Amino acid sequence: MKIVIIGSGKVGSNLSQLLSNEGHDITVIDKSADALKKVSDYQDVMCIEGNGATASVQLEASVNKAGLLVATTPDDETNMLSCLIAKRLGAQKTISRVRDPEYYGQIDLIREDLGLSMIINPERMAADEIFRVLVFSSASRVEVFAKGKLELVEYIIPESSPFCGLNLAQIYNNTKTQVLVCAVQRGNETYIPSGLFTIEAGDRLSIASTHKDLEKFFRFAGSRKDKIKTVMIVGGGRISYYLAKQLVSLGMRVKIIDNDYERCTEFAENLDKVTVIHGDGTDQELLLEEGLREADAFVALTGIDEVNIIMALFAKKNSDAKVVTKINRESYVDLTSQLGLDSVISPKYVTTNNIISYVRSLGNVASSDIESLYHVVGDKVEAIEFRVKENIPELVSVPLKNLSLKKDILICAIIRKRNVIIPGGNDCIEEGDSVVVVSKDYHFSDIKDILE
Repeated sequence: MKIVIIGSGKVGSNLSQLLSNEGHDITVIDKSADALKKVSDYQDVMCIEGNGATASVQLEASVNKAGLLVATTPDDETNMLSCLIAKRLGAQKTISRVRDPEYYGQIDLIREDLGLSMIINPERMAADEIFRVLVFSSASRVEVFAKGKLELVEYIIPESSPFCGLNLAQIYNNTKTQVLVCAVQRGNETYIPSGLFTIEAGDRLSIASTHKDLEKFFRFAGSRKDKIKTVMIVGGGRISYYLAKQLVSLGMRVKIIDNDYERCTEFAENLDKVTVIHGDGTDQELLLEEGLREADAFVALTGIDEVNIIMALFAKKNSDAKVVTKINRESYVDLTSQLGLDSVISPKYVTTNNIISYVRSLGNVASSDIESLYHVVGDKVEAIEFRVKENIPELVSVPLKNLSLKKDILICAIIRKRNVIIPGGNDCIEEGDSVVVVSKDYHFSDIKDILE
């Protein structure tokens, strides 16, 4: 597919890299020659310098022949105008990045007039992911499928875990819960495990089940933590704004610390029941004075990765709080894991997962749709939710044990109407089901692709 991306910042450059790797014909537009040079030096994409919100530049990029245009500049107005122009010039689908809470809150009123196929808000998406992690505090990461019916959580096995030395079949038998370990990261290796796979301390597990069964599983593991009631956030950006509103709606006590006085004033006026402190979040004495030791959760959300890492390490050392760290640089993600910072959020990855899911769905045949897509276990494994739209003879009503699946593929859940099935070998996929598939080294766009 021909795809035009306007804006080569963090989201735009990451998106162009991933989509190019999947074989799409990518053209990137940006006003900055320096930004384009960084992209062209490392990516096999076409780059055009200019204003993406003008028809002449879009035509130079052949937007009239594009299956999709994605506008990811920092300016919401530019993005929406770019999409409107692209749609008029003949682009089949358009996606706009809209970050401002005021615009985002009313975008549905003008979505059809602008011709938008999808709206992305990296800050809102990141806030949603942090929210899920704080609600399920035992996990380091939480993704949801089937509109929340199924959860896929990441959990790191501690040294004291009763699961150390047991294989997965023994763990399933001991816990008596309907859960499935879909993937395991051990050091630099990633596994799609069978029931005979033996668990070791330090393993990072991706576990799929319902929220209720996951709570039972963590209770047996001795890792179930008390519900979070107080949250300290450092950094007063848009993520903090969206997150604070969600946390307060659940009755949590939220405190935001930021060094920008005007932003603090704005937050104090617009966020009810949130305590806003004007101060330097890197000041360790200030954090302690404001109650870090008593906080149930600490979230580092400044715009500087290094500052977030330092604050998170301090919070981990001086409190029992659940610590969540925002990181943008890919090179820092492995470092944070080595430092013991397990809950790491990257807005650009949250956003690109959603866009890639949409792009793959555009290429689908009629037999299935992609409902959602996530990269898990250090982004080395994909978890994709397919909706089975029609009867596929080689797949539907065939016991899973009789399916000829490609290597390193696991069907980890079947959602049938309101029921979540953690399948065994005798279970079957039926027409109308949602099916969650976990895989390594594949980029599936249709559920039939999982078969040999």
